[in-house]
Amino acid sequence: MVRRAFIASIIKVAGNVNADIGVGTRIPLKKILTWNQEIRAFVSSRCIRRCIRERLYEKGFLIDPLQLIGAQEAQQLGDIGNPVTYIDDDLFGYLVPVREGLSLKRKGPISISHLISLRHTEVKPEFAARFPRDFVKDYEKGYPVPFEIEVAEWLGRLNVIVSDRVGCFEEGELKGELKDKLQKNGNRYCLDDNERKRRLGAFLEVLLWEGWQFPRASQSPSVPEFYYSVVALTEKFVPIFGYVDIDEGGKLSQAGLENIMNLYGSLLDELLVIDYRGAKYWDYKYNEQGKKLSKVKEGVLNSEEIQTIIRKISDYIILGQKTGGK
Repeated sequence: MVRRAFIASIIKVAGNVNADIGVGTRIPLKKILTWNQEIRAFVSSRCIRRCIRERLYEKGFLIDPLQLIGAQEAQQLGDIGNPVTYIDDDLFGYLVPVREGLSLKRKGPISISHLISLRHTEVKPEFAARFPRDFVKDYEKGYPVPFEIEVAEWLGRLNVIVSDRVGCFEEGELKGELKDKLQKNGNRYCLDDNERKRRLGAFLEVLLWEGWQFPRASQSPSVPEFYYSVVALTEKFVPIFGYVDIDEGGKLSQAGLENIMNLYGSLLDELLVIDYRGAKYWDYKYNEQGKKLSKVKEGVLNSEEIQTIIRKISDYIILGQKTGGK
């Protein structure tokens, strides 16, 4: 069975943190039009992965520096494809052309969605301009250069699926010389469990605790504000994301959580609910006798408890350690 963690996080975003292609003198906000004609702002999954890469690099991990690939007259940047050395090649996958019609590719064990607003987003243009700096003695005279930036403030949901393939690779995913550096585990080549836990733990620290800074296109330093996270640990595939929402009061929807427990409780080993703003968390585990998820712990959220939650997820994914009744 494949062990997975389904993670849905409610995150507040403000400004223009992942600008779209410019239209004239306007810098648009990335957004989509829904089936019911609502505007939903979003941050692309590529942007989120880039932000997490930068944070992992700050933590001391090696990141794929990319290489020039293709014919001399049409070279472009591409992956090196070394998941043993580079953590992002392991977590997010890669595609490396080997020769015409043949490529070396890995589907990452971590899938990250766009961060899309939960409700209709009111987008407003902010006028700006580059004016002559006439307060400087020897300033350059000239006409102002006007432009506009679309900005908005919204709550969005980020969906992440983590599988137990972190640090483990199939036969067709590796270059030959890399296989000699790894342990053979059935049909897989794997890093040792401590390194796998270290990599996954670092990723979860960024995702659930430390956060990241959005790229320079945001026009100003901007970081996500964590509101809630819901983590489901399971050996099944459970589409819980649509039930993780906020109610009319801006709180985590308890009706949505109840639906998760009623519909998918028997498929989950454990369900963790984190309330960052209220500094609380709840732990639900599957009860074999009651055939349902039961609350086993409710506590105050602090740095030690966050670290405990991260270790719990890592141990489940990497080592297969279950603390529930299934």
